[in-house]
Amino acid sequence: MRFPLLAALAAVLLVAAPVDSWGQGTTIRRAMHIWGGPLHREYLGCLNCDRLDVSSVFNTYGAMGWDNEYANHSRFARYRAPHDRYSACDPYAAEPPILKDTSLTTYGVLSVSTTRADSICGPKGTPTICQVLKATCAKANP
Repeated sequence: MRFPLLAALAAVLLVAAPVDSWGQGTTIRRAMHIWGGPLHREYLGCLNCDRLDVSSVFNTYGAMGWDNEYANHSRFARYRAPHDRYSACDPYAAEPPILKDTSLTTYGVLSVSTTRADSICGPKGTPTICQVLKATCAKANP
């Protein structure tokens, strides 16, 4: 009895869905979130969200922005410090932040370390993200 009802509901939803939402060639960009601290439980912001998004690390006015004065004096300062156990800017950090998408799949460690295998700047890292991270660290730690 339940299955015919579900099949009918699915048919109605497919017919009612606008054709535009089926868009062929549409790419979906997963938001990459940064988690740090002990056991990576502290949310540090979104790496690839829109610059004006409140959780973007590139938002110059937001509390999570790594490129503003607030970040120098907030709880986020340690994550871009030149020397800290949890810093992305310390190549020898024991527990640098990690990158996860919205489904909590881990994509690697957000670290300037070129020797860590799981680092964004490591041998199998992502050069474009690494360059942005290094520029951010250089600006935060002149």
